[in-house]
Amino acid sequence: MTKINWKELYSDLPTHVAEALREARLKPEQIIAKEDGELMAINGITEKDVESIRLLYNAETVKVDAVTASPTVPGEVEATEEVKPKKVIAPKKHGKKYKMMAKEIKKDEMYSIEDAVAKLQKLSQNSKLKTVELTINTRETGLRGELKLPHSTGKEVKIAIFSDQVAKDVEAGKINFSILLATPADMPKLARLAKILGPKGLMPNPKSGTVTDNPEKRAADLAAGGTLPYKTEAKFPIIHLALGKSTQDAKDLVENITEALKAIGATRIKNAYLSCTHTPSMKIHLGAL
Repeated sequence: MTKINWKELYSDLPTHVAEALREARLKPEQIIAKEDGELMAINGITEKDVESIRLLYNAETVKVDAVTASPTVPGEVEATEEVKPKKVIAPKKHGKKYKMMAKEIKKDEMYSIEDAVAKLQKLSQNSKLKTVELTINTRETGLRGELKLPHSTGKEVKIAIFSDQVAKDVEAGKINFSILLATPADMPKLARLAKILGPKGLMPNPKSGTVTDNPEKRAADLAAGGTLPYKTEAKFPIIHLALGKSTQDAKDLVENITEALKAIGATRIKNAYLSCTHTPSMKIHLGAL
């Protein structure tokens, strides 16, 4: 079975970049499946570093064995760590429409929130899915909280309040909610569901406001659309937020985005990117926060 020598992998990249990728245990076939913002969320990786990574590790240069899903890349040598067989991650390929939109965006330029929203609304005019997405690379992991947005995000939130029936559904593999609310008294009953709900990020938690003495009122507040929980990913300091539809009023979108960035805190943010479904992203200028 093919193995990977992590000490030698990425030896064709700058030393600090190679060390960052090895530390993150990120394999070449995973690199091509990640967005630029996700790569920059790795500690030590800058925007210029991403460019050097893309030159050597992309869909054309990284080949994956269909049986072992082990990468064949420049500089790979005899293995020291065994790689278990798994599904091949298909590389992302951008079509002509995406490439045309990319020409409208300057990669080396930072956009004001107002200009970025205006650009996205123009680019997404012919798109069916028009969710405005904010990707934030933070300076640390473990950040979580709740945003009080001035306007609705236009997204339907599926909320459930814990009950014996909900517990039975979860155990049967039926999870029809994106937020689960519970009272403090419910938590002992929820303990047996932690292995199912925890990995999916659905386990009620006082810090996220999903454990409350009045779950009915909390459900009504969340359903109004102006309240949005956030948290960094489990292994990377990155937050993904859907803050509205590009068809909404531009002023409302700008205010939602601005409030989200301010609430998380400029000192906690490394950089931020704004995009719409199926459009390239734009780097946001944070100086005005």
